[in-house]
Amino acid sequence: MQYELFYLVGASKESELDNIKKEVEKTVVDLGGVFLEKETQEKRRLSYIVKKENHGIYIARRFELESSENLQEIIAKLNLNGNILRYILSKADELPALQSKEERMNETAKKESNQKMREAAKPIAKKEETPKTTVTKEKISEESIEKPASPADEEAVSEKLSSDDIDKKLEEILNI
Repeated sequence: MQYELFYLVGASKESELDNIKKEVEKTVVDLGGVFLEKETQEKRRLSYIVKKENHGIYIARRFELESSENLQEIIAKLNLNGNILRYILSKADELPALQSKEERMNETAKKESNQKMREAAKPIAKKEETPKTTVTKEKISEESIEKPASPADEEAVSEKLSSDDIDKKLEEILNI
């Protein structure tokens, strides 16, 4: 079965990085693992401080391991390794292909350019716009506002707009 080991080494140990990588490789190989050719390595700023480190070097490698029984021993030895800040050991079956930062950037740029070309090739469809009616202060005239004809009509209008009615309407609208 194929596995991926993704681990983090602090930037302060960059000078010892080759020895740390050999140590990790020896740990896996001694327990029956066979590393594949591809390796990615990237130095990045950490999103939070890990064991007093602000920057770290991420290293990802894939290896084949026939017996999954040895996984527990590999995990135990990686836990004891003080040079590794964090690590993830996962099955590579479900993971995308291992790519370097440059390869990922090139792939993203290629996808974006293809998307732009597709959008440029599409015919521009004319959208039928429905006329929008807008109400401005100028459009509202005094004639358009209904006025009560007599004082009795004014009382009828004020009764219609009692506070209870307003509350009921608000409850209906807001579904309270």
